[in-house]
Amino acid sequence: MQFVSIMQIQYLVSRWGTDINTLGSYSYDAVGKPHDLYERLRVPVDNLFFAGEATSMLYTGSVHGAYSTGMMAAEDCRMRVLERYGELDLFPPVGDVSVIPLQISRL
Repeated sequence: MQFVSIMQIQYLVSRWGTDINTLGSYSYDAVGKPHDLYERLRVPVDNLFFAGEATSMLYTGSVHGAYSTGMMAAEDCRMRVLERYGELDLFPPVGDVSVIPLQISRL
C-alpha cells in the first residue's frame, strides 16, 4: 500500500487484486437471505460500529453502498456520544481537520 499526499489530500491505494492474501474481494447476495440481514450486520457492538458495501441494502457491492453506510455509522456514533456525554465540545478534533482522508481501492 502507498500513502501519498498531494495538496493536503491524503489517500491510500490498496492493491487487492494482486495481494497474495486476498486476490480481490467482493460481497454478493445469497439466495434466500433474510430481509433484515443488512440491518443486523450494522448493529453496533458496544462502541464498535459497522459499515461497508456488504451492509448496504440499496447499494450492495458498490462504493456508494460503502460510503452511505459509513455515513450512517458515523451518525450513529455521533448520536451515541451525544446521548452519553450531552455535547461534542468536550472532544477536541484529533489531528489536522483540514486534511481530508480518501481511500481508493483498485483491483
